[in-house]
Amino acid sequence: MSDDIFNLDDFVSQEPVAKKQAAPDDYDNSEFTMEPAVVVKEVAVAGTDGTDGTDGLDGAKGADGIGIDGAKGLDGSNGSDGVSVIDTFVQGGDLFIRLSDGKLINAGDVRGPQGLQGPQGSGGGKGYRGGGNNTKSANHFGFADYNDTSTATTPLTIVGETWTTLPNNGAGSFSQERLPLLLSNTLLGAGGSLDVSEMALGSDLLIRPDFTVTPSANNSALSFRFQLGAGAGAYTLEQQLGRLDLGAGIPYRFSLQALYVYLGDTNTRDNPISLQIKLSGNGSAVNAGLALKVYSL
Repeated sequence: MSDDIFNLDDFVSQEPVAKKQAAPDDYDNSEFTMEPAVVVKEVAVAGTDGTDGTDGLDGAKGADGIGIDGAKGLDGSNGSDGVSVIDTFVQGGDLFIRLSDGKLINAGDVRGPQGLQGPQGSGGGKGYRGGGNNTKSANHFGFADYNDTSTATTPLTIVGETWTTLPNNGAGSFSQERLPLLLSNTLLGAGGSLDVSEMALGSDLLIRPDFTVTPSANNSALSFRFQLGAGAGAYTLEQQLGRLDLGAGIPYRFSLQALYVYLGDTNTRDNPISLQIKLSGNGSAVNAGLALKVYSL
């Protein structure tokens, strides 16, 4: 609170005093005495509190701060090498995938639901018999050995200069086959021929015949061939086995030569492959059978 100073003069009129009238003659002025004037002191009187002042203006907006970038992170490690599929096959209804890193993955059952039973098919040719293994191979490679017994006790008669088919009933005790799973039937067809109709185009066969020829005359020439195709597309693959010049009535065995057949077209694949021999003179033959190596795409 501020202090206000009041002066007595502020409360005294400054107007001049009017001229005094003369006192009557009988007026005794002595009865009035004048005391000395009292000095008036200045008195400080506290005033009331003043009102609050108005708020000041808002300050100016501050400047944006400056951040500091963090350090660069470490480089990530190299990823592992990828793998590729090198082979697939189906076994027992499951699809197997072979990878380039050596792993074999079972992708699961690829068989669909069982379909309706179809009509009964016609009877097939005589089935292959034997005491050997009749399982399937889990890849594209396979083999078969078909032993014949039909000529063991009754040799096959050969007429000179006539192509004669070697029979094979597959009933020998060493008959066996282990074919790729892609093939569901035996490769031994009717009359000792080979039935490769289930194999894919481009597949291969290595065939090693095993037969013995006994010529009636010395120095008889012997030839061998495959009969392939059918109708206008029939053809042969032939070779000369030389002359049998050690004497007549002597058995000459041929069992070490493997011959290559390539299934390059449907005419070759879809028709039987027969094994035939020809002797320049009369004679007889015994067929032990054949062994073959299979590669089916």
